[in-house]
Amino acid sequence: MVAPPPLQRYVNPMSENNPRDAASKAGSNLTRMSLVFLAMGGVIAFYVGTGRVQLNEPVELTASVSQPNTWTEAGPLSLEVGVTLANNTEEPLALETGSQCDIFRWFLTDEDQNFVQSQRGEETCVEVPVRGELEGNHTISGNYTLTLDTSRVKPGDYILFLKYWGHEIREPITID
Repeated sequence: MVAPPPLQRYVNPMSENNPRDAASKAGSNLTRMSLVFLAMGGVIAFYVGTGRVQLNEPVELTASVSQPNTWTEAGPLSLEVGVTLANNTEEPLALETGSQCDIFRWFLTDEDQNFVQSQRGEETCVEVPVRGELEGNHTISGNYTLTLDTSRVKPGDYILFLKYWGHEIREPITID
């Protein structure tokens, strides 16, 4: 019978027996990983910097709200609202509403989202769908005056819900 070959002892390269080699390998791995992350950051910065990647929403609705006069119990109280719909894509955006009166809609709630007031239906609208198109990388804007009922709206914080061409936004406002 032949004796089996002697077992060799396994030496872990990161063991205490070889600290210099372990430190050298760890440093080499750290350098490689740093270069990989640096290259990834460079590629991301290049694509964002050249505009090939857009960080904003494809379709974005923004609003600006101002209160031209201060609240008095006798009223009237109005808000000036400017809305802008931006198409940040290359493709045209189809715009469609049920009627002309549905292009811009709004309602107001208190901070706890309890209903306070909405748009009055005083306008006469023919129920004919309104269609349009917003070209790529273009915006459409509208300016509106909202008349608030001072018996419902008192000085304080509110949330104004706006809908413009089917896109919605919430704007926190303070009535002075």
